[in-house]
Amino acid sequence: MVPGTFGALVPAEGDWIEPEVLIVPLLAFDRRGYRLGYGGGFYDRTLEALRARGPVTAIGFAFAAQEVDEVPIEATDQPLDIVVTDKGILIPGG
Repeated sequence: MVPGTFGALVPAEGDWIEPEVLIVPLLAFDRRGYRLGYGGGFYDRTLEALRARGPVTAIGFAFAAQEVDEVPIEATDQPLDIVVTDKGILIPGG
């Protein structure tokens, strides 16, 4: 393993794959599909780069109690496509 672009360890060699579906961690979410993460912006930058190459579905898993009225966002934040909670499935804009 060697340090990758964002400092995370990645395989030193081998074929690269680009995911079409990502499970994205979150602390809170809103009905627009935005999430409050754990800081650092790693998932947002990764999603932005992957989405620039093609369709990618970002899914967050949370408890319904983690929903807030509005997550503060910045220009670099990427929305989730689906949020799965113990009370149901939210598809923002759907």
